Amino acid sequence: MATGVTYTDSSTLTSGQQTLIAGAGMAFEAAAPDPDLVRVEQLPEGHRQANLGIFARLAQASALQESVDLQSSEQLSTNYITIEPSEHGIQVTISKREMRRQMDAQVRSVAGEQMGGSLRRREANDVITLYDTFTASAPGAGSVLDIGHFRGAVAYLLTDNSSAYGPAPMPVHAALHIEQISDIILDITDPGAVGAAASLARPIGPFNELIKGWWRGNDRLYGVAIWHSGNIARDATSDDSKGTIKHQNSLVLVEEGGAEAVDETDESARITEFGLFKSWGEALQIDVHGVEIFSDTVATFT
Repeated sequence: MATGVTYTDSSTLTSGQQTLIAGAGMAFEAAAPDPDLVRVEQLPEGHRQANLGIFARLAQASALQESVDLQSSEQLSTNYITIEPSEHGIQVTISKREMRRQMDAQVRSVAGEQMGGSLRRREANDVITLYDTFTASAPGAGSVLDIGHFRGAVAYLLTDNSSAYGPAPMPVHAALHIEQISDIILDITDPGAVGAAASLARPIGPFNELIKGWWRGNDRLYGVAIWHSGNIARDATSDDSKGTIKHQNSLVLVEEGGAEAVDETDESARITEFGLFKSWGEALQIDVHGVEIFSDTVATFT
């Protein structure tokens, strides 16, 4: 028989002690606004693919002479892109015993919420991949984004760069890595770069209110909505990221129905498989109505 002081971790007594598992939090999903910032079309049931067209502009109207017949006739022309959605999905398998014994959360609802975040992340990343397909790009790898690049990109979009499509209509918006947004804020708040306000801690005029209210998730600069796109990646070797300033119709997303949630039970294995599936496809539609914002995004704080 053992002698001496009895401790809480005595081997013969630990099996009689209950263990409290604190309520588990869920991993946070980054902001994923990108699918909402492009043109979205629904593929009707029974259809295999979507042919999406935009009518090209006609030639400029002609000046007429009195009583002289207008001889030329313009032909309507449509530029088409074809998108065939593909299916995406994620699955979580939970044992019957786990569902009975897990006391700190309803694992079914947690699984559903986590799978929804995962599916949204994939859809957002598919859209983000298209930012690299815009021909126009600024300021370039290793360069820090500043207000000049921002204004220049917007000016490019509003310039008539294409006889077929014309300038991008307003409004346009930006979807950027958070360090790109940070660089813009630095540029407009740097006392040395604001001329008459150089002696002040904060610039005077309209920027004053902008700065005080920044970081709400989406803000406006020169009328352009700036969205924090949390899934834009930073290149591991060069610390660069690729965001965009664009019009909504420059990119298009075709969805085939909504998300489909399913569950299937295997009684002999004593498990339930939960799945969430959604079908979509995406493509560049109007190249001149978007600019890739490719810039340095080295971490400001490490």
